[in-house]
Amino acid sequence: MIGFYYFNTRIQPVNLQFFSRYSFIWRFPTEQEKAYDEFVFPANLLSLRLVTFITLFGMSTFLIIDFFRDVDFSIVLLSRLVVLSYASALMFFILRRQPSPRFVTWGTVSIAFINFGAAMVTASFARMPGYYITNLLFLIWILVAAVSGLNLRYVLRLNLALFIIFIVFSKTIHHDAFYSTQYPHLVMSFIYFVIVAIVLEYRRRKSFLQFSELTEQKKLVENLNQQKNKIISILSHDIADPLNSLTSLVHLQAKGKLADADRKNFLTQIGDELKNVTGLLYGLVRWSRSQMDGFVSEKKTVRLVPFLENIVHLFKTTASEKSLGFNLSIDVESEFYADEEMVRIAVRNVISNAVKFATPGTTITIENTGEPGKIIICIVNHGISIPAELQRKLFTHQLPPAEGTHHEQGAGLGLVMASFFIRFNGGDIFLDSSDVPGRTQFRIELPTAYTEAQTVQIERLISNFSK
Repeated sequence: MIGFYYFNTRIQPVNLQFFSRYSFIWRFPTEQEKAYDEFVFPANLLSLRLVTFITLFGMSTFLIIDFFRDVDFSIVLLSRLVVLSYASALMFFILRRQPSPRFVTWGTVSIAFINFGAAMVTASFARMPGYYITNLLFLIWILVAAVSGLNLRYVLRLNLALFIIFIVFSKTIHHDAFYSTQYPHLVMSFIYFVIVAIVLEYRRRKSFLQFSELTEQKKLVENLNQQKNKIISILSHDIADPLNSLTSLVHLQAKGKLADADRKNFLTQIGDELKNVTGLLYGLVRWSRSQMDGFVSEKKTVRLVPFLENIVHLFKTTASEKSLGFNLSIDVESEFYADEEMVRIAVRNVISNAVKFATPGTTITIENTGEPGKIIICIVNHGISIPAELQRKLFTHQLPPAEGTHHEQGAGLGLVMASFFIRFNGGDIFLDSSDVPGRTQFRIELPTAYTEAQTVQIERLISNFSK
């Protein structure tokens, strides 16, 4: 009873863990298996050509040898010609056209069967010695296990099928006492070649996994470079404008060409621009910190009305230049639970996007609704619609730069930051569909209190953020 308990609780889980760990040797998941087939296809195609060439060379050599032996040459000639014809047609096809991975697999399987079938015909009708067919079976096993490039699951099935065919052949069609003496040797050879096939398959699949990992790392580096370039683009544009304005102000003031009234308006405008730049820089720094290990958010309950009013005030100057109005329809009791600065960066980027692409003279509407456990903020503008082909790229680094209604330049990074910070805090952001031409509505959902589900969402977000 104790031994039985020990087997079930100790040894069995270890065995299951072992097979689970190395299950990829047999087969990857469907999509990954397709990628693996494409990865090994050039080598497998070369292997098929090699096996076909060996067949052509071997059959031609055997045909010449058998011509001088005392055998029924008509039977030998027929079987050899069938193999030579098939191998020649196969070689011609794979040299002239690019076959599919499935064709390469079944081409290797078929040439193995036709070789062994011809060998059995020759052994039965041409008085071949007993070792002829056993040696050929041994040779085919070598080619299938070590040279053909077949996946392990095909190697096992093909070699086992050939072994069973040989046993049936030796017991029912061509009785030869020599065959029975070779069974133990063939069993050991079969096991040996299975081990060889497992080792080779493990190496091939590990090479594929390493190649895939390097490819993913390359993509990650390319994405990081794209992020760096976009950040530089943002900094070079959004910081240059207020600095140029400040330089002009100092230059005019130094020459005494600036009246007091103009100076006051100028300073107010530059102050608003610098506030936006300061927010932008803070957002970039905050985002950079969020990509580092050990980043901790500071969540608290935030009242929505003053929060949105402070953000809208930052766009007062920009909106007045385009004759844009703001319409806030916010429940005074609405609150959300999140990191205030993170959400501020996100909402400011969405509103900045709305101002940039709004048609002059229109109104940007910001309203909210509530659902159990969350509040919903809708930011609506009327202007340049987002093309359908670009909507799937929203909130990703694939979104290309775009130009606003007053030729404002954008690098496409604002919505990426907004998406990350909103989802990091357990919320969600997406583009609502609209049948009204030129109407764009972004929907931001934020929790009203902390829930355990946020932890799961944050972990999933961090693990998939590079995508």
